[in-house]
Amino acid sequence: MLHDTITIDTGAATSPGNRRPANEDSYVVGNRFCIVADGMGGHAAGGVASSVAVAQIASHLDHAVLIDEAAIHRAVEVAHREVLRRAVLDDTDGMGTTVVLAALACTEDGSPAIAVAHVGDSRCYRFADGELELVTADHSLVSELVRTGRCTVAEAAAHPMANVITRAVGVEQLAHAEVALLPATPCRLLLCTDGLSDELPARTIGRVLAGIVDPQAAAARLVELALAGEARDNVTAVVIDVLPN
Repeated sequence: MLHDTITIDTGAATSPGNRRPANEDSYVVGNRFCIVADGMGGHAAGGVASSVAVAQIASHLDHAVLIDEAAIHRAVEVAHREVLRRAVLDDTDGMGTTVVLAALACTEDGSPAIAVAHVGDSRCYRFADGELELVTADHSLVSELVRTGRCTVAEAAAHPMANVITRAVGVEQLAHAEVALLPATPCRLLLCTDGLSDELPARTIGRVLAGIVDPQAAAARLVELALAGEARDNVTAVVIDVLPN
């Protein structure tokens, strides 16, 4: 088997937060991959979009003998088309969702890898050797301004268009996933929605990932800490331990 030396152990926690009446985040955890999605569109539409997206991606990856970059792109495209279809059926034009996922995968030459893919501003962090790394780059207006030097990180946090994303599943033609292939070595990953990453600084995230061994307890603690702040948005955390067999 491709990943006979690597396995994953997972933990997940979610909350509507302190201001929202409903939770429009969705997630799936499996033995080869995990997915987190943050729905948008108002009323119940965001919850529909996120749940449809994670279900479609999970179904597609479940049926893949090997997960590679092409399989991930196909899965996201299938989810994109289904969210668009449901928007027409439910008369919820404009609904969509961000997506971030991590999977035990393979490279083009068949070597084992950890694939991380995202659309939108839900994030993946990697913690290894005592260091926290942000693997994904937000698909958002302010992140693009920061990357091009037109805005500082401090200015971005208070920018009036900080919540504008530039890619989403189910919104026009903007569903292309950005995929990174990481070494298939032991580490800890965090998948989260912006309801968590906007509330907690990187040092707090790193401290929790370093200090709490059980992934379920770590995910629960991250959500708890976010709820101790304003938590204006839904909050979801999935912690993935990539472990040697």
